[in-house]
Amino acid sequence: MDGGRRGAEGQQGQRPVAASPLRRQTVTAMVADHIAGKIIGGEYPGGHQIRQEAIAAELGVSRIPVREALLQLEADGLVVIRTHRGAVVSELSAEDAVDLFEARLQLEPFLVGKAIERVSDGGIAEVETSMRAYERAIARGDDPKELSRLNWAFHTALLEPAGRPRSMAVVQTLFNSADRYLRLQIEPAKAQAKALREHRELFEAFRRRDAAETARLLTRHIADAAGEIVAQLRHEAAG
Repeated sequence: MDGGRRGAEGQQGQRPVAASPLRRQTVTAMVADHIAGKIIGGEYPGGHQIRQEAIAAELGVSRIPVREALLQLEADGLVVIRTHRGAVVSELSAEDAVDLFEARLQLEPFLVGKAIERVSDGGIAEVETSMRAYERAIARGDDPKELSRLNWAFHTALLEPAGRPRSMAVVQTLFNSADRYLRLQIEPAKAQAKALREHRELFEAFRRRDAAETARLLTRHIADAAGEIVAQLRHEAAG
């Protein structure tokens, strides 16, 4: 009897269990992905004010993970948090695009060279798998979000064998920001065909473990996209 009573008392006297740090991080990541998707997809254009209470109500979460998600997105360059205005979607500009793509041009060719020094046969197979997945998605006519995900999966597979987690964290942030700019390309079908051709060339050089050629091709791949995007943004600003 006493044992049963103590058990009942223990249950009645229990305090609510706080959300675990892992659970909170998971919710924050989900909210960040949701907001980032709206920004990258163009639903939230540059200058759009993001209202925390509206996001919280839409997703059925408290404002805490929304606030934390916005801080993450600010670090990624997708939003700017301003006094008295809260979080605002960052504006696209030629100057920001130059900054972003020049950072990629510094990091990615360096990392792919390091990757080739260390890559296993399994790592080469992963790059090929990523390339084939992108090919199939283009053939199916998948939506831009899925094509973007597979494009970055290919780039990530090229670089990860370098074993440089800090550098890769920076690159992932650059990928997140670059997505908005890459969707500005005037002729998406033409850009996809070009990207596919260049991905195949990159894979062949990587498969041969030709570090100099892979770095050269990757530099050209990034620089060509940057040139088209920056020219378009400057044209729009002038018009």
